[in-house]
Amino acid sequence: MHEFAIIKQLVDTLSGELREKGVQQVKTIHLRRGSTFAEDPLRLALEVLTEDTPLKGAEVRIDSYSVEHKCASCGRSQVVTSDDLVGHLFICPACGTAKEIEEAHGLQLVSVEY
Repeated sequence: MHEFAIIKQLVDTLSGELREKGVQQVKTIHLRRGSTFAEDPLRLALEVLTEDTPLKGAEVRIDSYSVEHKCASCGRSQVVTSDDLVGHLFICPACGTAKEIEEAHGLQLVSVEY
């Protein structure tokens, strides 16, 4: 589960910065995820990993954007979701061409309110 490792890194970094600032409790975390970054594992990872941090119990707002791919071999276009990936690879369902998706696990921290 790539999402878990990415969220762990985000939580560890953000928790350290918040503690340095003396923040005891975060109200809202606003994230932006690509369509290739599954939302359910994201929310589960946040729930598990924010225990004993200033992020625990914060409202989580998640916006999403579409990661689109056009196959260089056959020209087929589609929005790619996490279900379409094998690791970081997208395999075109029309022609079988494999392509590494650079935005495969795109996640951005938009804001933190405390």
